[in-house]
Amino acid sequence: MRRTWKRALYTTELLSNPEEGRIALELHKRDGDQNAIAARVVYWDAEGQFSLEAFCELPLEIVDELIAEARDAVKTE
Repeated sequence: MRRTWKRALYTTELLSNPEEGRIALELHKRDGDQNAIAARVVYWDAEGQFSLEAFCELPLEIVDELIAEARDAVKTE
């Protein structure tokens, strides 16, 4: 994702950690000089499911897009 919402730029990064048994899609938020991880969708191999961690308030449209991208990026079958 590379999307602007109001003043903020949202981008994503796919990260894999086989030792921990997870794949994560991180959502980064850049607003002016500030850049931070805004959310993370994690797929845990052991649990066989996704989880969402949000670190700030986010527009639902951005969250929906993040979840859809995570489902497309992480093949669970």
